[in-house]
Amino acid sequence: MIQVSYLSRATGPMSAEQLLALLLQSRTANAARGVTGMLLYGNETFLQVIEGDDSVVDDLVARISRDSRHNGFQILSRTPVLHRQYSDWTMGFERVTDDGLKQIAGLHDFVESKFTFDYLTRHEAVIETLMDHFRAPHWDPLIRELDAKDKVIDHLKKTLLQVRGRLEIASLVLESVTEAGRKGGLSDTHLRLCDSALGALRQR
Repeated sequence: MIQVSYLSRATGPMSAEQLLALLLQSRTANAARGVTGMLLYGNETFLQVIEGDDSVVDDLVARISRDSRHNGFQILSRTPVLHRQYSDWTMGFERVTDDGLKQIAGLHDFVESKFTFDYLTRHEAVIETLMDHFRAPHWDPLIRELDAKDKVIDHLKKTLLQVRGRLEIASLVLESVTEAGRKGGLSDTHLRLCDSALGALRQR
């Protein structure tokens, strides 16, 4: 099993609808391939880590590198791992915000405006701190405390993670509907995307 992390630039600002499409596409494909990982986005910058069987991840990374939605693709690490570090995420997702960064120990002077391709390529320690924050079971201060408890608490931890992921999807759905409304209405493509998102939200 291997874990690969990469950094890239979006070819333009990603709307809520585009992020939602990317997230749903990744989660569906990764679940089928047995891939887990985490994606951070902010300031037209992607920071992602994926893990799974060697050949599966290498093939996925090669396809991601050719995706027209980004450029400047740069692999940060390719490391053998014995156990999954993002086992609760077929594809976790977080939009980088100042409020969210305040919750990460060790990033006291790091703000949203610094989450850029150029800054991150010069600050490997920041990348490692960001990704470590989302590694299971270190995803959240509350979860760090719950992890030491028994199996009932472990189930609660996983439920909290799932709820957080669904909140991200719901947020993207609402934002994309608002954006579409301002542009004059919902297209058939957008409606299908919303249906898919609602289906993901209803999954237990």
